[in-house]
Amino acid sequence: MKQIFSLLALCTLLCSSCTKSLETHYRVTVEGSRTDCPVAIHDVPAWANGVCVTTDGVEIPSQLDKALGEAAFVADIDGVREFCVTFTEKPNPTQYESRVNAQMWWKEQDGSLTECDTLFSFKDDMYRKLHHHGPAIESEKAAYRVYFDKKQTIDTYGKKQQQLELRRSMWYSTPEQLAEGFGHDNLRVFGSIGVGVLKGWDPEKGMPHITDFKRREARVLAKGPVRAIMEMAVEGWNYCGRELTMTSRYILYAGHSDVQVENRIEGDFEGLTFVTGVMKMLDNSSLREERAVAQIGCDHPENDYQKWPKETVALAVALPDGVEILSAEDDKLSYLFQVTPNAEGRIDYVFDMFWRKSGWLAELSDEELLAGVLESAKEAAKPILVERIK
Repeated sequence: MKQIFSLLALCTLLCSSCTKSLETHYRVTVEGSRTDCPVAIHDVPAWANGVCVTTDGVEIPSQLDKALGEAAFVADIDGVREFCVTFTEKPNPTQYESRVNAQMWWKEQDGSLTECDTLFSFKDDMYRKLHHHGPAIESEKAAYRVYFDKKQTIDTYGKKQQQLELRRSMWYSTPEQLAEGFGHDNLRVFGSIGVGVLKGWDPEKGMPHITDFKRREARVLAKGPVRAIMEMAVEGWNYCGRELTMTSRYILYAGHSDVQVENRIEGDFEGLTFVTGVMKMLDNSSLREERAVAQIGCDHPENDYQKWPKETVALAVALPDGVEILSAEDDKLSYLFQVTPNAEGRIDYVFDMFWRKSGWLAELSDEELLAGVLESAKEAAKPILVERIK
C-alpha cells in the first residue's frame, strides 16, 4: 500500500511539472522581398501564456499579446518563408532585447509621473493631465503620440539615430540629449489631419472635432519586444446625428517607421463619410496616387523659432484595396481621402514619416525623401498572407 501511495505521489509531482504546449507551423507569403516583415498570428490557444518562434532551426524574437489573442514577430522574407510557432502554458523564459516601446504617463498633483496602460474620462479634460498629452509608441526609427483631446491627432517625433530613447527624452529632449544625438518632435499639427488619423468629414465645414460623446479611453496594449500598440476609443460619439463608437488602433513594428492603423466603427455607420490623409506644411510638394498621398514640407515644430528651426518632414498615407474611397477632396490644411467603413465597420490603412535629420536618410534629396516615404507606405499596405500549414 505504501508503494502505491508513493507511486501516486510521484505521478502527481511529475504531472504538476508538466505544462501544455502546441507546436504549429505557418507559411508567410509576401510580394517581393520584405525586411523585418511584420507577422501576426491570430489563432492563439486561450490557455497559452508563452510563444516561441523558430525558422530554419533558429529562434527569433517574438511576443504573445494575450489580451489581444495574438502572437507577433518580424522576419526577413523573400517571397515565402515557413515558421515553427510553439505555444506554451508557461511564459517563454527567453528575454529578448526590445526594439519598440510604448508609454503613457499620468501627471500627479506633486508633479511626479505614474505610468498607466489605461486612462479614461467622460469629458474633454485629459490633454493637460497626461505627460506628452496622450499615449506614445516608438521604434528605432520613429515615435508617434496621439493627443487625448477632441482632435485625437497623431504627432511625430524623428530619430537621428536608430535607437529607443523616448523613456529618457520623454518626448521633450533636453539640450544635453540633443547634443548626444537624440531626436525630437518635428511637426506642428495645429487643426490639420496630422498624419494618418481618422476624422469625421463635413463638406461644408471640414473636419469636425469629437466634442459630443459619452466616454473616451486611451490604452497601451503592447510594449514589445517586437511591436508596440496604442489605442484610442470614443463611446457614444454623436456624429451626423448618429451615436457611434470608434476605436483607432496604432501598431508599430520593430525596424519600421510605418504604422498600421486599424479603425473599428460600431453603431449605425452605413453611408457615413470619414477622412484621413496628411497635413500640408510650408514650402511643401506632394505626390498623389489613386490610393496613396505623400507630401514633404518645411515648418517649425514649435512656436519658439529661435530654439526650434524649421524641420523638413515627409509624410504619407496608403490605403489598401479593401478600403472604399469616396473622393479625394483636400482642405486648406490637409491632403485628404474621403472614405467609408466596410460592412464590418473597418477602415484600415498605413501611414509613415521620414525626417531629413535621420542619419540613414541624410543622403537623400527632398525628391527622394518624398518618393521614398510614399513607396514605404505603399509597401507596408500590401497584403501579408499567413497560412497555418500544420
